[in-house]
Amino acid sequence: MDSIFCIVLGMIFANGIPHFVKGITAEKWPVPWKTFASAPTNVLWAITNWLVVIILFALFKPDINSFDAACFLLGMGITGYYLALHWSEKNDETE
Repeated sequence: MDSIFCIVLGMIFANGIPHFVKGITAEKWPVPWKTFASAPTNVLWAITNWLVVIILFALFKPDINSFDAACFLLGMGITGYYLALHWSEKNDETE
C-alpha cells in the first residue's frame, strides 16, 4: 500500500513543477479553476501541490524504502509523460 501511496505523492508533486516553472518565468498557465492564470497564481498552485504532498506524508507516515522511493519517481514519470502528451496535442491543435 505504501508503494501506491508513493506513486500518488509523486504524481501530485510532479503536477506542481510546470506551474512553478511557468510562474517564475512570468507566463500564464492553466489551473483547474481558470483557463489561464497569472504567474503568481501558478506559483501558489505549485506550492499548494507540494504542501499537499508534505501534509499527506506527515499524516500517513509511510515506511519509505528504496522501492517506495522508486515508486515516487515512477509517479513523477507517469505524470510527466501524461502532461507531455497532453500539451503536445494542445500545441498541435493551435498550429
